[in-house]
Amino acid sequence: MENILNTSLKSFENCVKCGKCLPVCPSYNATFNEFFSPRGRIRLIASEVKDELPLRISKFEQSMSTCLLCGRCADICPNGVKTGPLVIEEKNKFNKIKNERFSIDSFALNALKTNNRLMLSSGLRLSNIFKFKNLNIPKPSGRPFILHKDLRFTAEENNIADKNLKSVHIITEHNTNNAIKNINVGYFSGCVFNSIYPEISKSTISALNKNNISVFVPFSQSCCGLPHISSGDIASFKELALNNALSFKEKKLEYIITSCASCSFSINKLYPLYFSAEEKNKTKENERTEVLNFSKKLVDIWEFFSILKKKGINIKQGALNKELDAVFHIPCHLKNSANFIPISKNENLIGEAGSIIDNINGLNLKPLKHNYCCGNGGMFNMRHYTMSKDITKRKFGEIHDASPEVILTSCSGCMLSLKDQKNIENSKNEIPVKHLIELYDESI
Repeated sequence: MENILNTSLKSFENCVKCGKCLPVCPSYNATFNEFFSPRGRIRLIASEVKDELPLRISKFEQSMSTCLLCGRCADICPNGVKTGPLVIEEKNKFNKIKNERFSIDSFALNALKTNNRLMLSSGLRLSNIFKFKNLNIPKPSGRPFILHKDLRFTAEENNIADKNLKSVHIITEHNTNNAIKNINVGYFSGCVFNSIYPEISKSTISALNKNNISVFVPFSQSCCGLPHISSGDIASFKELALNNALSFKEKKLEYIITSCASCSFSINKLYPLYFSAEEKNKTKENERTEVLNFSKKLVDIWEFFSILKKKGINIKQGALNKELDAVFHIPCHLKNSANFIPISKNENLIGEAGSIIDNINGLNLKPLKHNYCCGNGGMFNMRHYTMSKDITKRKFGEIHDASPEVILTSCSGCMLSLKDQKNIENSKNEIPVKHLIELYDESI
C-alpha cells in the first residue's frame, strides 16, 4: 500500500507561494500576519529542511501551534500542499522534547487518554469554580453518557438494556414496503458528547430509535484522538485509534455512527493517513487492518440518513411547535463526499446535513454569507484563547447579519466556541446553540 503520509510530508515542495490560502486561513485573518498563515508555515518548514531556519525555535513552534488544522488551505491549494500533516509532524517534534508543566489542557489530554470520564468531568467542574486562567472552560451539562458498561438502545423500548451485547439489529416495521432491516449499527460518542454535552448523544440515539434503528454503544470506546494529534502527540493518537477500533471489533456492525464532525474527520481522514504505511511486523499489520476497517465503517449521522434515503428508506418527518429561524454553522471538518449530489436547496446550502432539515417542518434555514471558522480546533481554544476569540468574533459577525433565533451545528468543538458568547461578546442576549440532531429529535 502506498504510504500516503510520506507523500503528504513531501508536499511542501509544491508550494509556489501564490497566496490562495491566505483568505481562507482563520489564524491569518485574525492577525494579518504572514507568520500565522499556511504559506508562512510552509516557508518555515522548507527552511528547516534546508537547515536555514531564520528564527528562534520557540517562534517556529508558535507558528505551528497556532494552526487549527481546519483543512481550508488544503482544500483550496491548486498544487495539493497538505499543510495539516506537515504541521502535525512539526508539533510532534516539539511534543517529544518539551516537559510541560501542569495546565488545564494537559490535564484534559491525560484524562482523555486514560479514558477517565469522571476525572474529566470533575476537573472541568473544578476549573469552572476557580475560573482557571479565565479560559472558556465548559461545564458538563450532566452525568457522562457512557460510564461503566456497554449500552444497547432498542427501537422497541427506547431505553438501555443492562446486558453486554455482541451485536445489535434493526427492529423491522412490518407494515411498510421500505422498512429498515438487517442493518447493524454502533454509536461513537466522542469525548465532548459523552462527558460535556451528553444530551447530544441521547438525542442521537433517540432519533435513531424513533426511526426503528437499535444501537450498540461500547463502554471501552475513548476520545477519537484529535486533541492529541493537534497537540503533536501522535503516539497517543494512534493508541486511542487502536482502542476505538478494538472496542467495536466482532460486533458485526455494518455502520458505526457519530454525531460529531470532528470525530468523523479524525476517524475517516486521519486514521487512514497515520495507519497507511506497510508494516513488516505482523502485530502492527493486524492493528493497522483493524483501524482501517473501523474507519471504513464509521459514517457521520447525516451521511447515514442520506444513505438510507438513497436506498429508498423513508426517514420520519418532524414538525416544530412554531416556526423557527436558524442558521447552520458548517464545521470545517464536515466534508461532503466526493460523489455527493444535492437534492434540495438546504443541501446546496449546508451539505448532507441539509437533507435532515427537509424533514423538520417549521424550520427556516437562513444562509451564512461566508461560513467562517468557529475558532476551535483540538486544543487551540485553550492554548491560544485570545486568538481563538478573535476568530469567533468574526464568526458571530456573519451570524448576527442573519438574525437567527438559534444557531445549529454538528461538531463538539464548534459548540464549545459558539456557546462562549458571554466571554466573546459581553452580551446578556445570547443566541441558543443546539446540535441539529437535538432539534430533529424534538420534532419527531
